[in-house]
Amino acid sequence: MGKRIANLGRRESMSIGCGDRIRVRLGFRAGLRKWCLGTFMAILLGLATILIAPAGSTLASITSTSPTPSAQIPSTRNTLFGNGGVRVTRNFQGTRGTNTTQGTKGGNAAGGARGRAAAPCVDKTKRYVDCGNGTVADSVTGLVWLKHSNCLSSADWEAAKKAVAGLKNGDCMLTDGSSPGDWRLPTQKEWETTMEKALDMGCSGPTLTNDAGTGCITAGPSSFTDVEADYYWSSTTLEGQDRAYFGDIDHGHLLNGAFTTSLRVWPVRGGQR
Repeated sequence: MGKRIANLGRRESMSIGCGDRIRVRLGFRAGLRKWCLGTFMAILLGLATILIAPAGSTLASITSTSPTPSAQIPSTRNTLFGNGGVRVTRNFQGTRGTNTTQGTKGGNAAGGARGRAAAPCVDKTKRYVDCGNGTVADSVTGLVWLKHSNCLSSADWEAAKKAVAGLKNGDCMLTDGSSPGDWRLPTQKEWETTMEKALDMGCSGPTLTNDAGTGCITAGPSSFTDVEADYYWSSTTLEGQDRAYFGDIDHGHLLNGAFTTSLRVWPVRGGQR
């Protein structure tokens, strides 16, 4: 009886010990699974953080560095013609005659657009031709002279240059379409060529020819008005000096004087400088 009780006690003890080991083992496995699952979730969250953060910062960087849209420049590259065709053009300098960068041909001194001054009138049978618009064309020099030679007041050299640069259509009975910047003082060479033939013919006071170029201006006819046998400024200066040449059309010579000297002013445009 005592042996059975002892054996029973050993079996129960063994049974109890095995149960505890099984429960411990099951608990260990459950904990391991939870640990693995937790570790896996932590890895996933870490990867998500790594992937999402750079994308967000990159997007923020792109957004923050995106330039503010600049003013849109109307495209002029495609110009439609009347026949329905399209030609690719560039408008950096504008179309001919309406240059948007440099102004129209004959643009004014300020660089803006303006009208075109009338071309010289032509009559090959004469030296001087009255163009009927306040100008007289010289077929020898190609110059266009102001018909009213003494319309502008006498002035020193700087003031004379400024006065002729501002001359325009509507001034001095001009109807030639000219604008400020078209007119200028004649050069020394232009005065010399203008007086040359009259000087050779012995003309004086003033030393200019008539319209035909066959006689002195005093013999006529002449398209000019109010011409004086006096001194008229040129645009040519003496190098290194505050002096400029002027035409002495009383005697047909070129002289020079200080910039501060007050002389007559006779504008021209065109010609070959």
